[in-house]
Amino acid sequence: MRQRFGVAQALLGNPSIIIVDEPTAGLDPEERNRFNNLLSEIGENIIVILSTHLVEDVRNLCTQMAIIDKGELLLCGNPENFISEINGKVWKKKIPKNELPNYQNQYKIISSQLQASKLNVKIFVNENPYNGFVQTESDLEDVYFTTLLKLQ
Repeated sequence: MRQRFGVAQALLGNPSIIIVDEPTAGLDPEERNRFNNLLSEIGENIIVILSTHLVEDVRNLCTQMAIIDKGELLLCGNPENFISEINGKVWKKKIPKNELPNYQNQYKIISSQLQASKLNVKIFVNENPYNGFVQTESDLEDVYFTTLLKLQ
């Protein structure tokens, strides 16, 4: 309710732009959906600048996005276009967690997530790396991680 009240206050002055910082933090999934719908409706008439770490919210709400690291603009444009650019270049595999260093030496790992004592690793490579990897549909989180990978 606080988030909605804050947006209502911001809209009282009939602004052309509103800025929201982590607006869905702490909300349960149902309220998060309601709030995102509200922001989407507002965004039809005025510019909404959304600062968030939830990439799903960015994909659902934004026609334009930016990735900024330490004040430097790394990427700016349409989220769907960025996803399309890396589609077909993201591969995944489950590995024992103790094998991660070996894979890090061989591949550009963009993310790894521990699940039931195994690591789900995703790599970024132009062609089939074989070795048990399967191609996966790219998402906005992959865009984020591949963008940061380019900094290394």
